[in-house]
Amino acid sequence: MPKWLPINKLFQIRITTCVASILCLIALIQFFASYGQYNYSHLPREHIYNNLYINVNPHLVVKKSIPECKYEEVLQSTKSLSSWEVPKVSDKFSVKDLMNGSYAPETCNPLFSVAILVTYRNRQSQLDVFLPYIHNFLRKQNIHYKIFLVEQQDNKAWNKGMLYNIGVKYAIAEKFPCLILHDVDLLPLDEGNLYACLKQPRHISASIDKFRYVLTYKSLVGGVLAIRADQYVELNGFSNRFTGWGGEDDDFAARIAAHKLDILRFPPELSRYTMIVHPQEAKNTQRHNIMDENKKGMNKDGYDSVEYATVSVKTHRLFTMIGVKL
Repeated sequence: MPKWLPINKLFQIRITTCVASILCLIALIQFFASYGQYNYSHLPREHIYNNLYINVNPHLVVKKSIPECKYEEVLQSTKSLSSWEVPKVSDKFSVKDLMNGSYAPETCNPLFSVAILVTYRNRQSQLDVFLPYIHNFLRKQNIHYKIFLVEQQDNKAWNKGMLYNIGVKYAIAEKFPCLILHDVDLLPLDEGNLYACLKQPRHISASIDKFRYVLTYKSLVGGVLAIRADQYVELNGFSNRFTGWGGEDDDFAARIAAHKLDILRFPPELSRYTMIVHPQEAKNTQRHNIMDENKKGMNKDGYDSVEYATVSVKTHRLFTMIGVKL
């Protein structure tokens, strides 16, 4: 009888391992079902072009001797990088045709003018990667764009909402019809990710490697968001009440919903980003309380009521700096 004991034990171990594996698989499925979506609701590729917000800056010089730019090739592209292929240093970077962070193609007349607003403070190492990468990426798309770097230049608590509101005032003063609100630590991976507004607000960075390329929740608008300038004004922009990290994006999503606007997205294969590694900032512990208070007085605080001490505007080859002291 004792000689069969090892076989019985082995059999029991196999059963236990099998049961444990099944339970782990079930837990994993439940986790993904409750925490984000790989295949979130999105515009089919064939419907993207008809939903694009075609509008150019009136200051852009249109050349009658050249044709309109075409965008089908960009939107149909299947080329992309993996996160580990993203260069940390851009050896093949030229500043050709860049001025004050602005670019327009020479061989065709663009159909889109985009202001890219990047809020920033003390992230020089990320900025050094972001700027050459994003210029190389965008110049392939035949769009007219300008990068505004909105820097908080004081020691007060970080306030991304205020910085966006201030930056948008300058972008609108320069007549940009489309705004792209962009975190400095996110880099697009898919060539088909056209940097342009849709007729409805567009959440661009739906698939980020840090979150396993999962859309963590349906109303997410943080990271990279494209919105028409007139819609930003209609929503009264971001709340100015969120200091520290977190809350302002969800509050802005609530404003979008309150105005009966939809949040649209491109397919996952056109929405992938890699996040530059950096230490996690402490969350704003009051963010949920502020959101609840804002819902009672939606839109009373925002773009039209932003206050700040000083603003300085300086032009650089790769960007226009809007320096802010709150």
